[in-house]
This record gives sequence, C-alpha cells and structure tokens, in this order.
Amino acid sequence: MMNDRREPRQADAREGLCGTCRHARVIMSDKGSRFLMCERAKTDPRYRRYPPLPVLSCQGYEPGGSS
Repeated sequence: MMNDRREPRQADAREGLCGTCRHARVIMSDKGSRFLMCERAKTDPRYRRYPPLPVLSCQGYEPGGSS
C-alpha cells in the first residue's frame, strides 16, 4: 500500500519540471519506493497520474512545489 504524504522536497534534475511544480505530490510505497503523482490528473485527463520522468515540457506546470 502506498502512503499518501506531502513532504518537503528538493528539486532533482531527474524529475524535470515535476521537481518544482506545485501540482506534484511525493508518494512513498511501503517498500520505500518514491513516486511523483500529478494532482492535475485527478480533474484533467490530459495529464498522466504518474508521468515518466523527467518531464521537460508541461502546459500545466506551475512553479512552487520544491522547498
């Protein structure tokens, strides 16, 4: 089961735009795997829930997600 946590994170170049997007949410699995979920996917089918990283271009990108 995955834990639905929002936790402070630092941007990682391997994440591309998702690393600094306010719509990205960190999801940790029980085994310690880390995933980035796109919150926009909940209401807009144009966005993938778990996009392949790095995301280099995204119309829904809004800065403000990294700390």
